[in-house]
Amino acid sequence: MSNQRQFFGTDGVRAKANVAPMTPEFVLRLGQAAANVLAGAGNDGRRPLCVIGRDTRASGEMFEAALIAGLNAIGVDVALAGVVPTPAVALLCPHMGACMGVVISASHNPFTDNGIKILRGDGRKLDDATEWAIEQEALRPLGDAQRARGQAIGRVTRLEDAAKPFVDHAVASMRGVRLDGMRIILDNANGAAGVASARALSQLGAQVQCFHDAPDGYNINEECGCTHPEIIESLMKTGRADVGLAHDGDADRLVLCDECGVALDGDELMAIAADFMLREGSLQQRTLAVTIMSNFGLDAMVRELGGSVIRTAVGDRYVLEAMQKQGLNLGGEQSGHIVFGDWCTTGDGLIAALQVLRIMRLTGRPLSELRRCLRLFPQVKRDVRVSRKPALDGVEGVMTWVRCAEKQLEGCGRVLLRYSGTESILRILVEGPETVDLQALVRDIEAAVLENLG
Repeated sequence: MSNQRQFFGTDGVRAKANVAPMTPEFVLRLGQAAANVLAGAGNDGRRPLCVIGRDTRASGEMFEAALIAGLNAIGVDVALAGVVPTPAVALLCPHMGACMGVVISASHNPFTDNGIKILRGDGRKLDDATEWAIEQEALRPLGDAQRARGQAIGRVTRLEDAAKPFVDHAVASMRGVRLDGMRIILDNANGAAGVASARALSQLGAQVQCFHDAPDGYNINEECGCTHPEIIESLMKTGRADVGLAHDGDADRLVLCDECGVALDGDELMAIAADFMLREGSLQQRTLAVTIMSNFGLDAMVRELGGSVIRTAVGDRYVLEAMQKQGLNLGGEQSGHIVFGDWCTTGDGLIAALQVLRIMRLTGRPLSELRRCLRLFPQVKRDVRVSRKPALDGVEGVMTWVRCAEKQLEGCGRVLLRYSGTESILRILVEGPETVDLQALVRDIEAAVLENLG
């Protein structure tokens, strides 16, 4: 089923705003389809409820209006949270008894893009099968019988201070640990983090200096936020702070920067958390969930502490599925989507940041020391120009050498091949311990690619 999805990507539907498929007409129908799949909207009885939140990009208002119209028309009530982080909507859904939640956001993309993230009533992301079912429903015309009549037409409620439950929940996740006197530089990416992160940090006693906190609808993620770690590094080097924190547009990701002005990626943050949780015995199943993009140094570190690592496809929702299935409470992506399952049902930049700050407080160690727990495995990368882009698993001349490389790595590294989305290029990445000649492995694969696809 997952192969048949036309619109959903790794994190919802995302495209240029007002260009197919991200048009008001399609978003209206997509919202209706999601409600029909998730709650049987249009049936008799109590009207279902959908919580809608958005980031700060200008087109969000247009798509919010489209969703309201579509959902009300089939008998779904709407609770408008306004500008809030994605994890705030995930928290509000079960809190309000909603059948679903929708976040209007293109995450770290520029303001010209927008997207739709759909959450279940329990605040979790959809699986592939549900996304496929929603797509099929959205492609069918709405029948007259599905339109609500009279008092069955949905209503709209605008939530006051929708961020408050999320901020309170984030503060509670610290379990009594305070941040009094800690100096923090915060980059809000001119996005949704501006309504929550500084508020939570200040309530915990931190001294917070905010940057990129003046959204105008067009400057979200513009030379700021966690996709530009060099910005928070520069701010830390010119300021006087203990830690730097940068979010993306919808605040479900983060980058932390140590007191020396060096940013940490998601692997390093997960390593710090896993190291602490394994030592105190709080890592469930003694297992960490990551994607295939994470550095294998993480596996080595966790194994040394008596734990294990499981890997999933790229996308935090696949990490979440694995965590839920196996009863895990820590997982994430190298990109900065970190999930502390005891406190959230999706990637949460604020709670993830707070959990690392909590570890700093409890250990009395700065980030520059904590990050030393992870020794990253070296990588060799190569871009090879190709004349065609067939599915790689069908190119035996290349896959033979990939399997040879994987055998030499003996489960302690990875080989990743992927085509560029915009160029006729195949990207090769080989990662492994220093005891393996990675350059030789890459040369063999490169030669095979040139022979079969060049």
